[in-house]
Amino acid sequence: MTDSLLLFRVGERVLALPAAAARQVRPLDILSPLPGSGGALLGLSSAAGRVVPVADLRALLDWPADTSDQHKDRRAPLLLLLDIQDQTLGLPVDDVIGFTEDPQTPGDELLSSETLLGSFQDGHRGHLLHPELLLSALTRRLSPA
Repeated sequence: MTDSLLLFRVGERVLALPAAAARQVRPLDILSPLPGSGGALLGLSSAAGRVVPVADLRALLDWPADTSDQHKDRRAPLLLLLDIQDQTLGLPVDDVIGFTEDPQTPGDELLSSETLLGSFQDGHRGHLLHPELLLSALTRRLSPA
């Protein structure tokens, strides 16, 4: 049996995660900022009557800030809601590409090395994101030293 992956784009990067972790995609509304989050959280959003933390994926993956004029002062338009270990987490994304059947499952790292996601003809080169390790990385960033 193959598993489905949800493919999405953050800036120019294509990422995928197990589709079972994805709950909903919706427009990213106003976020309530959280002081003292160490850059790991962009703020809180409301979704389905709940308050949802919105993680800064770029910070958690140690990606440099996008400083190109094209993306300066621009926020991702979509919020990808994930259910991870009975917790809901939001990720700002620029685009949802869709689903693909793919036998790959996340390995032992937060982000895999670049690989072909999906079939050769319909696939995208990108990285597989491990949802549980993403939640762990966020928890570590928010925990006092």
